[in-house]
Amino acid sequence: MNSIIVASDLSERSREAVRRGVHLAAEMKARLTVLHVVDAAMPDRVSQQVQKEAAILLTEEVAADVDGRTVDHEISVVVGDTIQEINHMAETSGADLLIVGLHRRRVFLDHIKETTMEHLIRSSSLPVLLVANRADRPYARVLGGVDLSAVCASGLQKIQMIAPDAELTLFHAHEVSFRKEAERDYATWKAVHNLSDALPQPLFIEASARDAVQEIFAKDHYDLLAIGAYTRSNAGRYILGGFSASLIRKPPCDLLLAK
Repeated sequence: MNSIIVASDLSERSREAVRRGVHLAAEMKARLTVLHVVDAAMPDRVSQQVQKEAAILLTEEVAADVDGRTVDHEISVVVGDTIQEINHMAETSGADLLIVGLHRRRVFLDHIKETTMEHLIRSSSLPVLLVANRADRPYARVLGGVDLSAVCASGLQKIQMIAPDAELTLFHAHEVSFRKEAERDYATWKAVHNLSDALPQPLFIEASARDAVQEIFAKDHYDLLAIGAYTRSNAGRYILGGFSASLIRKPPCDLLLAK
């Protein structure tokens, strides 16, 4: 992984995303870009002041998190539409990962329309790491969902980069009770995508993906959950699965959405 973008809205939610971005950039020797987008509708005089203060704040945050390590980084404050500018940065910078903080919950609106975070993740060409918890240590325990897709295979490769020393648990949710067929399909999928034989055997759970995650987290703790960002339907990457969307709104821990 050579390049990471952290998109910050300057909130406390984004603060942890910046901290995680600095840590990963330091560990992987990757270039880090911390991006803030100022609303283009803001009056020029106010916009200029916000741009200046945002640059100062983000510079201070990164400096505090670097803590003596060497991290190749830049602070970028631009004016425009948030999603368009983040995606433009992703496309032009050659980044490998986008890191964001939790979205601001809106009790009523979240029930009737797509959140900005869902829109961003759906439209992004990059895998997205959604930081929900305090980023003060490396990931120690990772749970990976296996849906036998190419996206899922990509997600497992990203886990190995983001959390190389973590204990990895995999699960495969199947709603029909055909355990032997599920095991056979898993073996075929590993072979097709040239995945390591060192990967742990997944937990085969007869349930929906949503129920399987709830069951697993009711019994154990993980600090990173990795899943595919979208469904395996013909609509492909342009539709977030309902399972993915629900986790984006209320993740049980940090969430890696593979693309």
